Amino acid sequence: MHPLSWLSLSLACTALAQVAFKSYFGRRDARVLACAIGLFLLVPYTTYNALKGLPLATVYVATAVSQLLVVLISLVFMGERYANRQYL
Repeated sequence: MHPLSWLSLSLACTALAQVAFKSYFGRRDARVLACAIGLFLLVPYTTYNALKGLPLATVYVATAVSQLLVVLISLVFMGERYANRQYL
């Protein structure tokens, strides 16, 4: 697999794990918690594979995208709303 694919997978796993963990505290469903833990456990593996073909600086900077993904996923799937001040 291409290193950028590994990086994309790493970012997706990180963001989805954070949203799943956040969702767990709303529902208290053990399956959601297990999913979050499983995704978190995949992140080091996918990041390691991304680092095999990409410089550390690229992977490090790209990790900031995961926070944006969390916001977008929360907006779409969890129905969260943010005020304009929160975007700044």
